[in-house]
Amino acid sequence: MANRDELQGERREVPAPDFVVPGIRCALEMIIVGSIVGLIGLPASSALHLGVVLIAMTVSMVVVLFWALNHHIAEWVRRAQGKPTLTDGGNSGPF
Repeated sequence: MANRDELQGERREVPAPDFVVPGIRCALEMIIVGSIVGLIGLPASSALHLGVVLIAMTVSMVVVLFWALNHHIAEWVRRAQGKPTLTDGGNSGPF
């Protein structure tokens, strides 16, 4: 049976998930989603339609943000458990 120091040594071998590349990817995805919703809906003729389009843009960008945040949290949880993360060839979840 492994002692506590050996288990902690194994956990230290799992690299920390990167946050710069996923952050840039999330920002680009938010811009793309917001632009698509905006291009489809911005030729709005009334203030009500414009408001609906702006709310749809905001909601879609927040959904992308929280999806990316959830994915990144799952990477950190897998690292804390000592399991392989996506950066070192492991499968990080259902996506």
